[in-house]
Amino acid sequence: MHVLGKVGVWLVVIAAMAATWLTGTFINRRDGLTKKYVAARDEVRKLKPQLIEKQAELNAKEAERFRALELWGTSEGPVQTQVQPNGVVVVDLGTAQKISEGMIIYGFEIQADNSAIYRGDFLVLAARDNQSQLQPNWVARPEDVATWKAGMWRWRSQIPAGFQSNYDQQIHLINAGAVALADRRRSASIQDDLLSQARSQLEMREAELVGGDQLTKDEALDIEFREGLVAAIEQTEESRNQVLTKVDELRRQLRTVQSEVDRIKQQNVELSKKLPN
Repeated sequence: MHVLGKVGVWLVVIAAMAATWLTGTFINRRDGLTKKYVAARDEVRKLKPQLIEKQAELNAKEAERFRALELWGTSEGPVQTQVQPNGVVVVDLGTAQKISEGMIIYGFEIQADNSAIYRGDFLVLAARDNQSQLQPNWVARPEDVATWKAGMWRWRSQIPAGFQSNYDQQIHLINAGAVALADRRRSASIQDDLLSQARSQLEMREAELVGGDQLTKDEALDIEFREGLVAAIEQTEESRNQVLTKVDELRRQLRTVQSEVDRIKQQNVELSKKLPN
């Protein structure tokens, strides 16, 4: 075979192998990104009902909290409260805060972790502009008073009817409700974050497929990182088409060369027959 024919054959083989490899590579990439897109979309659909459910639970807890506040009346504080050994307390509340002598108010000692301990109902003995003197409205035992600590206390104008007789159980339920509400809020916040992340991931996956502002515009990067996989596939298909066109052209040239070789061989045969013996 003529050298030019051999070169043509190898060019055809190399071009065909390159086209096959490029096509397989980009089809695999496209399939992988499509799977990621479908997974992100399904995750968003999965989280949406959960978010609605958690929001409904949060609204219910907020309603419960509002009803509870209606039962507890007005609140003052936390304000500085001093405790005397005989059980009398001095608070930084007075007539300016609508505190008057003979009034009953309810004290809650604020702890370091912001929780509150109910200390009972107190009678206002004396009230000035911004300070009042209170004493327990019951017989306080010295050991009870010894557990009170000077510091920040919250004072309320009322508590639910019958509360004092079963306060321990009630305060436990209220604290449990507050913890549950905080948990629901944290859960809702987490769900919001997950939904936001899922949407961001979905937008990013869509951009990786069809392009978008999320992708870099650095010309030094391949087109799939700048304009998305679809554009890269289109460009690759265009390149493949060009390669196929070139292959077809080479095949045509090969056939032409082969025909010319065959013609020359036939001509040589005919000429050889004309040579003298």
